Amino acid sequence: MHKLTQKGVLKGLNPENIDFYLLDTVNSTNTFAKDKKLLKNFLIVISEEQTAGRGRQGKQWYSPDSGNIYMSIKFKDKNDPPLSLIIGLLISESMDYVSGKKINAGLKWPNDLLINNKKICGILVESEIVNNEIEFIVGIGINYALPKKESWWGDIGKLAEILPREKLINSILLAIMSYTENGYPNWLAAWEKRCMHIGDELKVISNNKQDEEVGIFKGINEEGKMLLKTSNELKSISSGECSIKGIY
Repeated sequence: MHKLTQKGVLKGLNPENIDFYLLDTVNSTNTFAKDKKLLKNFLIVISEEQTAGRGRQGKQWYSPDSGNIYMSIKFKDKNDPPLSLIIGLLISESMDYVSGKKINAGLKWPNDLLINNKKICGILVESEIVNNEIEFIVGIGINYALPKKESWWGDIGKLAEILPREKLINSILLAIMSYTENGYPNWLAAWEKRCMHIGDELKVISNNKQDEEVGIFKGINEEGKMLLKTSNELKSISSGECSIKGIY
């Protein structure tokens, strides 16, 4: 397994704007980033292994030392669009760029990336207020090789030859930094174009597991909420309220 290097990961980036940590192991890159002060424009943490990796809704993120990507980026964001959806879009575009459009990663609302109907990437966005300003911590986990898999997890596997880890990390960092500077004016249309379940019937389950509803996924609005067409109405639902089933 080729170990990541600072030179490869930060290629083309201005080191004066970045505090960078490249680790062999850590409890969680998001936790590590949260505990560090944001002294420059960006704080980046990458580890070969996490002993207590975290996903959305408090779920564990399986993080063995097997050549995967576990990283967090801490920064301030002056843009308005929902950051978690934007990050998923930027990662999928980076996969296209690095692989020469040989990898077709679809987006599952709100921010999962799937290849062959298997989840290969998860995103966890956290925030905190520091000196009256919001600082975001974006955690990204991308599966390249998993010793054991759950039914819904997949990995990049043999596609790693056309999607080298170091180049993908570098492309993602460049994309995120560009977004913080320039925004993404047409993000909604770009996100819906990559969404793999537009027009599909889905089951929506509330986070407390008490309620569920079936409807047609009609897309998203400017806030990143899903638009669900039920038998009675068109509802807008946030990712903080529910999850969707029936994709994998």
